[in-house]
Parts: sequence; C-alpha cells; structure tokens
Amino acid sequence: MADWEFVHEELEVEFEKKPGPPVAFTWRGERHPVAEVLRAWADHSFGPLKRPGRWWQRRHRNCYRVRTADCSLVDFYLDRPARKWFLYRRCARARREEGTA
Repeated sequence: MADWEFVHEELEVEFEKKPGPPVAFTWRGERHPVAEVLRAWADHSFGPLKRPGRWWQRRHRNCYRVRTADCSLVDFYLDRPARKWFLYRRCARARREEGTA
C-alpha cells in the first residue's frame, strides 16, 4: 500500500492540447513527464466546512492522479477560481501496479 506525503505546493502543468490529459508538470524547478493518467475527477465539495455554505463557497477543482516517468504517483489539481495548479500529495515509492505489496 502507498504512503502519501501531503505537499500542497504550486506547480506548472503542460498539455499537448486543451482540453486533454496533462503530459508533464514542473515542480521545484524539475520537469516530470506524465507516463499515465490514472484518474481524473472534479471536486465540487465544501471541503472541511462543518456546515455546507452557499454554492459559491464550494471548491471548484479539476483533479488528476498520475504516474510519472520514474513511476512516482502524484495527485494535483487546478484551483479554477485562482487559475493555479497545486501538487496536493505524492507517493515516490509507489509500485508499478497499485495494490501490490
């Protein structure tokens, strides 16, 4: 099972064409090619709020889980209102196939 490390740092994401899957991202000055997009989803939740607020208080994020060329797993998202990408978390020691011990 993968051990995830919370990061939450800004990064740059590259696309061959939009809309479309990401092909690479740059984090801390280093470019990481995307080998495989494992999952893509939209997050419209209210986050950690105890009581849901109004619709405009929801998150508006486009999220991705990808495997990089060096077999690292990362989750990153686009904060649509801010128009910024963030590396949410990473697992550098993930195995090639999820679910293997």
